[in-house]
Amino acid sequence: MKRVIALALSFIITMSTLVGCGSTASTNGSNVENGAKKTEDQAAGTNDEKKEDITISLFLQDSADQAISTDLPIIQEITKRTGVNFNFIAAPNTEDQFREKFNVTVASGEIPDVMVSTYRDDMMKVAEQGTFAPLDEYIDQHAPNLKKILDEHPEYIRDLKSTDGQIYFLPFIGAVRTFKVWMLRGDWLEKLGLEVPETLDDWYHVLKAFKEQDPNGNGEADEIPYTTRNTQAGILAFMEAFGISGFEANEQFFIEDGKVKYAYTDPRCKEALTFINKLYKEGLIDPEYATNDTNVWLSRITNEVSGACQDTTARAYSLGTQVQAAGSKDAHFVVVAPPKGPDGTQMTTSQMQPIRGYTAISADSKYIKEIVQLFDYFYSEEGSRLMNFGIEGETYNMENGKPTYTDAIAHDSEGRSILSMLNIYGHREWAYQQDIGYEDSLLNPEYVKYRNEMEQYIRPTIPALSFTEEERDVINSTYPEIQTYKDEMINKFIMGKESLDNFDSFVSKLENMKIDDVLVAEQAAYDRYIQ
Repeated sequence: MKRVIALALSFIITMSTLVGCGSTASTNGSNVENGAKKTEDQAAGTNDEKKEDITISLFLQDSADQAISTDLPIIQEITKRTGVNFNFIAAPNTEDQFREKFNVTVASGEIPDVMVSTYRDDMMKVAEQGTFAPLDEYIDQHAPNLKKILDEHPEYIRDLKSTDGQIYFLPFIGAVRTFKVWMLRGDWLEKLGLEVPETLDDWYHVLKAFKEQDPNGNGEADEIPYTTRNTQAGILAFMEAFGISGFEANEQFFIEDGKVKYAYTDPRCKEALTFINKLYKEGLIDPEYATNDTNVWLSRITNEVSGACQDTTARAYSLGTQVQAAGSKDAHFVVVAPPKGPDGTQMTTSQMQPIRGYTAISADSKYIKEIVQLFDYFYSEEGSRLMNFGIEGETYNMENGKPTYTDAIAHDSEGRSILSMLNIYGHREWAYQQDIGYEDSLLNPEYVKYRNEMEQYIRPTIPALSFTEEERDVINSTYPEIQTYKDEMINKFIMGKESLDNFDSFVSKLENMKIDDVLVAEQAAYDRYIQ
């Protein structure tokens, strides 16, 4: 009997793979579409033929909105449609704690069937140690939906391949390119009779007016014009007007004329720091930027102490609505182009990479093929809609051919965001392709337009690179100390605790700490990437 059931399951999986290419098969009068949809009778539990379910263990970063659970509606819907049950191993949603649990889990030798992470180099290192299964053949034979995407976008394969030339990951593919944007209180600009700033000088004068002309109207000189929740990175965003980048914590390097460069040894860094120091000295940027967290940042904005920052377009929209809810009915944020630098440079490297998440399968899993088929369903039209919008009739309805969120999601009685509500229903970012309509639905149409307009200023950033073991050893043994010293000195330069006359000495110290060795490793990895 077990053999009969196994053969039946094998036939069902084979047919599912075939129809995943877009065909439709008929079984006992019922249609099976996109490779993993059960018949109506099966979904209702009235079928005579029982499908043997499987249970897989799955490690992933949890959401602050809702702990992952098999009881969540979207997770239950996945199981109903595919026969795959989950034993979740949830990791913390903060970077340091997540990576610690990831490393502890790997070191234990008890590898879950599936591990999901956004930290590519961590995943690649583990893959090349033989922990994860190579997936090239499985994708070719059992993932027609993903294979079609990769055939249409061969550049994705470069981000998935390891140094040994194999693919170990099923990707989360983002649809949105624009990430952090510059924003200001539009109603403050109008109130003070100010134009939208374009150059760095314009930004200086606008921030100075925010500081001195009481735009919040409380009669007190309490404004902190520009704030950030990204600590040092949020302040160093002004560096890009000088043609250099690398201010994000995980992207300290940038590409110029085919060469990997380090922002903090570049002569232009001194010019940028001189401007940022001027803003700090005159109280135009948050004096507590180095320790700010999201709660402090949000408080600055909603209490109308600050009127400018850099963050996502979705944040620009939601911040305006939150300030309105607090009592300022005309409050709104406008999204503006990046500041134009002294030589006319106007660009940003802040962007969403196409491949933003990595799902790996344990080399020891009994269900490698079945897991590949499960996630391939999520790349299909039907599966993608489930991943992006949830369950039809519960989280969205189809209107004019487009998914539209229900009131339960879009108008939560407690004021929670659409994304938070989707997370509460079980939405998670693992292997699937994001639908641009997903983010469009989160935004007012005006902010969709803002987001799209900002794409013209994006300059490619350094891609996610794969390092050899030797290169990784050089970076891991050298760069953490460099990073610590750099952060300390940059804050001192900004705050005026260290004279910028000493910038050349700072560069010499970085060179003595072997930043050039790190650059050699980065360059070698980049050269392989572009081949």
